[in-house]
Amino acid sequence: MNTLPYSLDDLYWFALIADAGSLSRASRQYDVAKSTLSRRLARLEEMTGMILVQRNSANSSLTDAGTQLLEEAWPLIRRLEMHSNELIGREAEPRGLVRISASGTFGNLVVLPIVLDFMCRYPLVDVEMEMTDRRVDLVANAIDIAVRIGEMADSALLVRKVAIVRRILCASAGYAKARGLPAHPDELEKHDILVQSRTSATFELRSDGKTRTITVRRRLLLAPSDQLLVPVQAGLGIAHLGEIQCARHLATGKLLRVLPEWEIPQFEVYLVSPNRRYRPPAVRMLMDELAQRIPAVIGDLVSGAGGHRRKA
Repeated sequence: MNTLPYSLDDLYWFALIADAGSLSRASRQYDVAKSTLSRRLARLEEMTGMILVQRNSANSSLTDAGTQLLEEAWPLIRRLEMHSNELIGREAEPRGLVRISASGTFGNLVVLPIVLDFMCRYPLVDVEMEMTDRRVDLVANAIDIAVRIGEMADSALLVRKVAIVRRILCASAGYAKARGLPAHPDELEKHDILVQSRTSATFELRSDGKTRTITVRRRLLLAPSDQLLVPVQAGLGIAHLGEIQCARHLATGKLLRVLPEWEIPQFEVYLVSPNRRYRPPAVRMLMDELAQRIPAVIGDLVSGAGGHRRKA
């Protein structure tokens, strides 16, 4: 006989709504109708006789009573979930929707093959994946996992460094034949430079403990970053690109390394996720797989560069 004044199922969904931050985000994240979640929350509030969540059109905030109930409920919910997973084996068979964001070039070359392989092995997992170079608001867009390149500054998110990506200066063999290649960073100002953003026209070069900050006159600005390889191959100028993007062209000689004695600072690769108490098994397992396999995929992509890589 249930002696509780409310349903444990309603309590469970209240906790997930609170963790997501709003009814709308919980609806998107767990693929449950917003009206269903609203009814469950209203029923829980009616049975407890307390207002648990202050609602508005964009966000929800817990009342004092809601905060206290959530703190008391989470340990119980986690234990029940763990026991249920052990009994029915759901950790071995993830399911549900996972939303992912990744940059265009890195997402296409590195992240997407891993995600597709994961989906083939786990047919009950659905994925929504957006590949864009802009920084997406993970909470507002109900993103479960973002793969980000470069510096991280948002301390409200959970951040996990998983790999590094080298950048190199390169040009086509045709450009080198027509214009020659610079022998020193100062000579870059005499060349046509192609960039993917206004800020990338200024960059650092390092060699044997020396650092030079270079600002070039850009002949072409082209975004997103995965499009810049096309004009470089066409002989339009010199660009700094991710090594994963151009390694196979370096290996065949279609592209040539420019200033090979000088290094551009590496980009760091991070897995980023909202700071939530609850993560569905599918999200946790895909994050672990990305963390494990991203370095290996990067290694496979750049291994074709062979002798074009900087000599130790």
